[in-house]
Amino acid sequence: MTMHRRIAIAAILAALCTLPVRADFNDTKPITYTVDGATATGYFKVVTEAINGIVREAYPGTAATYKPGSPAGGILNISRGTSDFTFNAGATEIAYALDGKAPFTDSQKGKFTFVMMLHEALVIHPLMTKDWADRNGIRSFADIAAKKPIMRLHVNQIANLQSTVSMYVALFDAFGIKEEEVTKGAAVFRSNSAGGLDALRDGKIDVFINGGFLPTAEITDVARGRPLMWISGDPVKTKAAAERWTNKVVPVPKGTYSFLTQDELTISLWNAVVAGAHVAEETVYKFVKAMAQHQDRVRAIHPSLGEFAPAKVYGNPTQLSYHPGAARYYRGTGLLK
Repeated sequence: MTMHRRIAIAAILAALCTLPVRADFNDTKPITYTVDGATATGYFKVVTEAINGIVREAYPGTAATYKPGSPAGGILNISRGTSDFTFNAGATEIAYALDGKAPFTDSQKGKFTFVMMLHEALVIHPLMTKDWADRNGIRSFADIAAKKPIMRLHVNQIANLQSTVSMYVALFDAFGIKEEEVTKGAAVFRSNSAGGLDALRDGKIDVFINGGFLPTAEITDVARGRPLMWISGDPVKTKAAAERWTNKVVPVPKGTYSFLTQDELTISLWNAVVAGAHVAEETVYKFVKAMAQHQDRVRAIHPSLGEFAPAKVYGNPTQLSYHPGAARYYRGTGLLK
């Protein structure tokens, strides 16, 4: 071997030695993260703590912390780097954050990333009391648009974009209903769904439009003491309301509730797990891996997660880029090219 060839080979080997070695995250070393964006009690509290428990068992010593907040607040916090994940990011919160639309004061583009879909099982429940419906001759959103009956309306708090903009606002817009016309002189009752159902039970509201899972036990309970009806919706306009926020129209079969005497349609909304751009690749990779390898346990957490599987949750309906840790896991399993 000539001297020149020896020098060339030595140079190549030296260069190879200086290339960064891709880290191997297939270990059980602990990770640390915080989850933000949901209330201190209720569905997301239960789901988050159960998921955190799975991750802690997969990586002993993991510090996974739940920080109560709001969906938009959670996105803002992960964008600022003061939290790491939020599990309940919806289409509206993501879009408003990217556009810098209130309650966001500037665009959060590039500051948070997509990890996975958590579920697509949250459905809009458009309910009215039978007494109010009979008095006003209402059976559908089309009837409301035509007759403009005054209603005591329950909807979620303004800051909860998914449960307002994606729900009653989208439906009212699609059917040509103006909120100010149908609530003129009547109070609009704003709270989470639990507060709205209490108001419905107590006769304080006429119309309830909020989210829940099918069936919602509390609605079944309310219906035992107060006759209810489903507000029917034209399929074309319901689809328009759904597609405005990349949601889907789903059937609600007759008998789901005692007052459902025919099949109805409604809109199902999705929730995504998103992470701040600052979160380490290893953290997100291991998080996704723990969920994927324990998918049976994830499905058992709540019926809304009953179809959880990597092949279903890797699909990204948002304008966000994949977090590098999530993309790495999905590519490694052949789901993402």
